[in-house]
Amino acid sequence: MKYVDQVQKLDIQSLMTKALKDAGTTQYSLTMRMDDWPQIKGQPDINLLTVDIELDQATSTTLAISGRMFLNFTTPDGQDLGQWLRIVGEPATKASRRWRVVWPDGERVRTLYFQPSVNQFSSRKGAGLKYRRKLSNRPRNRLQHHLRELGAACAYGFIPKPLWMPEAKYEHHLYGINKAQIRLLSKALNILPPDFYDEYEEVDLKTKIERVPLKDPQQLSMYCRDKRGTVQIKAKYLRKYGLPKDGAPDSATHLWFAVPKTAEK
Repeated sequence: MKYVDQVQKLDIQSLMTKALKDAGTTQYSLTMRMDDWPQIKGQPDINLLTVDIELDQATSTTLAISGRMFLNFTTPDGQDLGQWLRIVGEPATKASRRWRVVWPDGERVRTLYFQPSVNQFSSRKGAGLKYRRKLSNRPRNRLQHHLRELGAACAYGFIPKPLWMPEAKYEHHLYGINKAQIRLLSKALNILPPDFYDEYEEVDLKTKIERVPLKDPQQLSMYCRDKRGTVQIKAKYLRKYGLPKDGAPDSATHLWFAVPKTAEK
């Protein structure tokens, strides 16, 4: 899987802004150079892109406009190819429009990416591309968060599981500590961190998301519903976050029991 900064991309909004100089017409033409296109010695114009646009209505109207766009380009191996696209421009303000490319499945995108496997421009999802993660101070903050939840002072050595924490959440925090350490070392060595494919997932908005049952052992939610349907905090989390001020914390040597203040007298 490649990143979006490794292939040629086209911003339809900026491309249409450059092409639509003469208002009131329905046909436009534009020639531009592609900066990220592979260069070949002896062929300085191989990165030229010719765009022909034909609209169904004039741009002077205040309604949505549909049309067609034809891209003519030369591949790195010397083939002259073309691609037809359907475009739609919806009014954004009184003097501008929001231009998008409409795919056969109804998806509308603003940016196109070149897909070398089929020698065509497509959407980021269709090309199988993803964004590159930027190095920041977030790994250090995430590491401190996981250590604080586990009650550990440092990330080295064995970290025992708190008594109140379920096994699934304990494994989740340990995995988060390992990822944060790897990213911190990558930043110190000035190298790109590895990919953690468990973090990025393309979500299909058309499909219905299935909820995990509240009694599922992998459920990380702090709340559940009782027999009456009332939302209640789980007992294991109530013990961790709902202790009174004079309550003793969890430990391996003693247990805490809630005693009403009236009984103490």
